[in-house]
Amino acid sequence: MRAQFLDAPASARQGGRPFVVLRPPRRSGGPTVLVAPPFAEEMNKSRRMIAEVGRRLEGSGVGMLLVDLFGTGDSEGEFAQADWQRWRADLAAAVQWSTAEGAPIRGMLAIRLGCILGSEALAGIGQGVRRTVLWQPVTSGRRFLEQFLRLRVAASMMGGDSKETVAALRARLKSGELLEVAGYEISGALADQLDAAELQRFLGAHLGAVHWMEAVRSADAELPAPSVKAIEAARAAGIETTSHAIAGEPFWSATEIVCLDAMVARTADVLAGIDG
Repeated sequence: MRAQFLDAPASARQGGRPFVVLRPPRRSGGPTVLVAPPFAEEMNKSRRMIAEVGRRLEGSGVGMLLVDLFGTGDSEGEFAQADWQRWRADLAAAVQWSTAEGAPIRGMLAIRLGCILGSEALAGIGQGVRRTVLWQPVTSGRRFLEQFLRLRVAASMMGGDSKETVAALRARLKSGELLEVAGYEISGALADQLDAAELQRFLGAHLGAVHWMEAVRSADAELPAPSVKAIEAARAAGIETTSHAIAGEPFWSATEIVCLDAMVARTADVLAGIDG
């Protein structure tokens, strides 16, 4: 594996280098999978599953590129300074670097909010891939932000402090205040950008064949309505989209680290097929 800092993107308003880990493909010029990470603590919950996919792909000769976005993981910068455009630029810079290193990006594994970010980043640089796997995709950034802010509302109720509301927290963000939610400081600028993020706008041919994977309560459970609607819209637009409902716990939010072996195995099988 190769692990190193990249130069900060030329378009970055904030300095600070993103950190990348590359599991190179078996041969120079061989296919590599970009990982578009989830938001905040969800990445820490997902790392084990991502690593398991990487190990399986390694056995198939397929590489994997993992990016710690500005202000997250081992990258430089503070989360409070991060914004959507910077994160998009970090992914674009990593894709270009990987290609120059003999590991061209031919597939993507995107998790939660990273499904929007990764799809938008690839569209922005005109980078097409052969296959994309989406884990538990967030379809609406606005809805995701409200759920994230509810973590702070719930904490205030448990702590017996003055009761907060999502509307009041949104007003404070609009006024320019930084808010700490579950240990992460979020700015009003990032909140506005999340409000504007919509997956459906970036589901396109540049993603290749899309595999939509979600953890559900039982093997016979159906995907949630917003997911079904997004999948139907993608198919109507001519995008090859396969849905996978996999029984298991919500790995991105479980108290303990959870690894859904069935999702890992299916993902590795799908992405191994980009080498051909």
